Amino acid sequence: MYYSTLLSINYYREQDDLILKSIIDTNVNINISIFYEKQDTYKVIKELTYHIGNIGVDLKENNQNRQDIEIAAFSYNDAKYIRKEMQINNEEMYYMYIYFTVFSKDKKELENLINKLEGITQSRGIQTRRAYFREEQGFLATLPIMKNHKDIKNVSKRNILTSGIVSTYPFISSSLFDENGIFIGTNIYNNSLVFIDRYDTNKYKNANMCIFGTSGARKIILY
Repeated sequence: MYYSTLLSINYYREQDDLILKSIIDTNVNINISIFYEKQDTYKVIKELTYHIGNIGVDLKENNQNRQDIEIAAFSYNDAKYIRKEMQINNEEMYYMYIYFTVFSKDKKELENLINKLEGITQSRGIQTRRAYFREEQGFLATLPIMKNHKDIKNVSKRNILTSGIVSTYPFISSSLFDENGIFIGTNIYNNSLVFIDRYDTNKYKNANMCIFGTSGARKIILY
């Protein structure tokens, strides 16, 4: 079995959905690990205040080129926003690390799966980097042994507030499973089994259903 790991190094700030949803729903053989490290609120606010003061001085002097000024202004506003959320809205700050390990019995297939996963993460606004020369650390990080090696922590560390952690909620299920349902088939997206109780009037308005399929696909359901 061959393994390869992707390290999440950043993601878009504005998220209107769970950022891992499309990744978990895919049929790629994948292990995902998410680590959160809570930071001391007092220490973070103190460092942010010091950072805001230094950048404020640089902006007032205005001796830098246009690009440097814009970057400094962005960092200044970002630091002020984080400090406000922590002081006023009682948010807490964490360091977050996300790792994806893909595995396959064939090297070529593994490369295809990695490329597919990179495309999915990019579409979700997640920036990733392959764990070159750190594959062993990445593999261990995605095992259930709580091992987050410093070699990959330095690359994938990302600060996040309490409200942002919600978007990384990993327990997602798009499967259809009714406790008293009848087996209908297999979900093509995540290989989960589909059981539907079409006579459950509390969940479904009526017992009607429609089945689509190509000719010769044996669209038969026995009750």
